[in-house]
Amino acid sequence: MLAVLGSVAVHGLPLISFATCSLGLDIEMPEFEFELTEVEFIDPDQELGEGIPEQPEPEPEPQPEVPPPTEENPEEGDSEGPEEEPEPEPPKPKFGDKKSRVDKLGPANSNFFMLLNAKKVAGLAYAESVIEIMAALPDFRFIIDGGGFHPLRDFNYMVIASPDIRDVSQTFLAVEYKLPQSELKDGLDRAAQGRDQTIEWEERSGLLMGNPKPIGDPSKDWDPRWFVFLDDKVAVYVREEFLPSIISGPDEAKGKTSGNFVANLTRMRTFAAREPKAGMQMQMRDIHASLKSARAPFTIPDAFEIMAEAADAPELVVKLEFLGDPDAEKFEGEWKELLPRFIDDKVPILMRGLARGLYEQIEIERADKGVTLRSEFSKTQATLILDQIAAGSSKMLRRTPEEMEQLKQRRRELWDARENGKLTPSAALEKLKTPAPVDPSALPPAAPKGSGSGSPPAEGGTPGAASSGGDAPGGDANTPGGVPGGVPGGVVEGKIEPLPAAPVPPPAP
Repeated sequence: MLAVLGSVAVHGLPLISFATCSLGLDIEMPEFEFELTEVEFIDPDQELGEGIPEQPEPEPEPQPEVPPPTEENPEEGDSEGPEEEPEPEPPKPKFGDKKSRVDKLGPANSNFFMLLNAKKVAGLAYAESVIEIMAALPDFRFIIDGGGFHPLRDFNYMVIASPDIRDVSQTFLAVEYKLPQSELKDGLDRAAQGRDQTIEWEERSGLLMGNPKPIGDPSKDWDPRWFVFLDDKVAVYVREEFLPSIISGPDEAKGKTSGNFVANLTRMRTFAAREPKAGMQMQMRDIHASLKSARAPFTIPDAFEIMAEAADAPELVVKLEFLGDPDAEKFEGEWKELLPRFIDDKVPILMRGLARGLYEQIEIERADKGVTLRSEFSKTQATLILDQIAAGSSKMLRRTPEEMEQLKQRRRELWDARENGKLTPSAALEKLKTPAPVDPSALPPAAPKGSGSGSPPAEGGTPGAASSGGDAPGGDANTPGGVPGGVPGGVVEGKIEPLPAAPVPPPAP
């Protein structure tokens, strides 16, 4: 018996451990032979002699009566009885199976939401590529570069929401920060000074808040957003019309008000923990309501959701929701039939193999009006994809490669001066004694053609239904000029030139 158990343990345990780890290794185990030894038990009568009187044999214990076998109580070993099959274990949830709830972290009238788990992305191989995707955004230039912050080292989480992503004054920002509140406040003051603005900080109902306004004429404040410190961990940059409900706090009787979503922001990590492996979660909804006309080679969804895993070889999940089942079925056919032909006909031959490889490894699933795309990418593939997205973002916002490289180098120099986080941004900037590059988006962009005056959308209003008032900032990016909106100045021969005197900005909304 010992030999049999020992053999089972030696041969069986390696198989169990490798199966549990799912390594898929085929390891040939050496044969072990156990030598059986006969053992004679000692007879005390023979060892001690015959002087011990014989003991009467104990009476046998009565055996319990075994009831005759019945249909409900079959005999052991009866193969005719029904065998109970073990219940199958429920399948483990896949990454991205749960619906993201990032829309609970932004104003009710928003249709675009993004949550970046900066503390998880910071150590990944493609972290620099993630920064470059955000680096072209005007608010990134204003707050992160202007304040001297590191986007992935000084913050745990970042939230972006907007009812019109093209209008910078409509954008809502929130961060959970690591720095002391005083250091974050000093950085925001530096950012405002870089745009010839100043912040007059005030306290309302225990909340510290301030609105950046032009130094020369505060009445010409074209960006009606306020910085508000909710506590010693969370800060927001929000439009002025949300301040009353933020100050009054959440009220369930009012439904999904700004006060309620701000209360959710203080539990940002709880929303991030809904999918703990995600480094980035993004949603966009009501797409058809935001489109004037649509001509695209593929059927356009009405909403989409993206989750990217925080891993060097990440899994990416894209969930598309269409207006109805026929549209989803049509997209599935386009994906399986039209897209391969598009790759063969339109993609350059040097990149065709790579594009084909990426396409073939993506899994597609359809359920009613929803379509899910899923794939795991290698470290190289993930970096390549994110770099292409970053290049497209820069091109869309009219940032030249030279300008973006200059800002990237500036961030590296500043982080090196901070000795990998040992020094604060203020201390590092004092050591560098070099000014930040000029921000071309410091001036209000020109209004897009055909824009009229209007008031900002009220809570729960139609996304994008109204402009921010007068000549809306962040308008048409295709207008002439070196930067979005036709602002004069920009990049000349790879160097950022100073901007001329500011034109008269639009009246405050």
